[in-house]
Amino acid sequence: MTGLLAGAAAGGPAGALPANPDVAIIGAGSAGIAAARALVARGLDVVVVEAADRIGGRAYTESSLFGAPYDHGCASLQGPAGLPHLRLARDLGFTLHDHADAPDLLFVGDRRASGAERRAYDRAWDRVTRALDRVRGDVAAGSVIPRDDPMTATVETWIGPMDHGVELDDLSTGDWAASAEPARDYLVREGLGTLVARLGDGLPVALNTPATAVDWSGSGVRVETPRGTIAARACIVTLSTGVLAAGSLRFAPALPDWKAAALADVPMGCLAKIGLRLDGARLGLPENAYLAHAVSPPLPAQACFFLTFPTGHDYIVGYVGGRFGRDVVRAGSAAAVDLAQETLAGMLGSAARRHVVGGHLSEWETNPRTLGAYSAARPGRFAARADLARPLGDRGFFAGEAVAAPWIALCAGAHLSGERAAAEVAAALGAAPACTSCDARGRQRARLRGGEGR
Repeated sequence: MTGLLAGAAAGGPAGALPANPDVAIIGAGSAGIAAARALVARGLDVVVVEAADRIGGRAYTESSLFGAPYDHGCASLQGPAGLPHLRLARDLGFTLHDHADAPDLLFVGDRRASGAERRAYDRAWDRVTRALDRVRGDVAAGSVIPRDDPMTATVETWIGPMDHGVELDDLSTGDWAASAEPARDYLVREGLGTLVARLGDGLPVALNTPATAVDWSGSGVRVETPRGTIAARACIVTLSTGVLAAGSLRFAPALPDWKAAALADVPMGCLAKIGLRLDGARLGLPENAYLAHAVSPPLPAQACFFLTFPTGHDYIVGYVGGRFGRDVVRAGSAAAVDLAQETLAGMLGSAARRHVVGGHLSEWETNPRTLGAYSAARPGRFAARADLARPLGDRGFFAGEAVAAPWIALCAGAHLSGERAAAEVAAALGAAPACTSCDARGRQRARLRGGEGR
């Protein structure tokens, strides 16, 4: 069985899947990996099925495009002080850059903001966040913020499209209130996707194996795949709300009305990344800095904000989100790369274009395995997140960034939600407590041989 799954994970010939594991996990992103590690540590047999040809989900690093590790998806390792990735990253020899106090640059047209403009910008941030913090209830975030300040539109663009993937008029204040301020914020020089993939080493992942149906009508579950049906005592589903709402995974019996309604109430937001590879020039910009340009109403703005030369690599990452982000994705990669270059040249001068030697648009919005970047609850519907996390009986469990409050939308949140779901499954199955004297990789190699984010 070890050889079989190792071949599947490496993209080798497909064979029969393990027929009767304790737990089947659907999706090999951050949540699925964390769940698998936690269940193995409790002595349970698991198998993870993944539709893609790689581990990581929305955490995906590759190095050929820009000649250096480049995260197509989530890149910031943010979360609580006890973030599990930190120890794991250091144990595995990854290079972490503390990004908690990153430089924050603002341009007004083709020049840096003046001192007075910068102070006005900071005041606008303070007014908007204070207004959101005062809300008691769940309404549209855009309905409670002051909009009488010329810098408010820029702040609103940061908080809405760039941070939550939707306009503030489409964002629940419940999401704002439930999202904790990260105690840790790091960039991973080797790529966050590389780290997430490494956490799956030694775990039982079957790649190129999409789950097509979950039958939860009996005492256990039956997970159908093109390579056969897995009969397990329980399953953990880690697919995005966009994929689940699209019906890509069929449930029998059908999902209850409360679960289907929750999927509709917590749709996926859009945040697309536009990477620009440079020829080594730094354009007068510091590394690891956020770079924004002032925007004006009406919103949504045609805004592209940037992260400059993360961990010293020779590329800049542009971000477009919300409704405008969706328009950019629909226009295609060439138009997106041109937009990012044009925005950069508008701030730094036309000579900046000469130093761009390549570009790339991430398309999570149209990728059928994600259908968006991360979740955003509709105004008035924040409570639906609880129904997203609610199990189907004692055998169908759910994990992922959408159920990771207070770390919604974060890779680390997905990981923590996977650990939570694993604990719920273990309790339902009467499994032993986690083994603390041995690591999950060692136990799994001895037993068998897988295992989602911003």
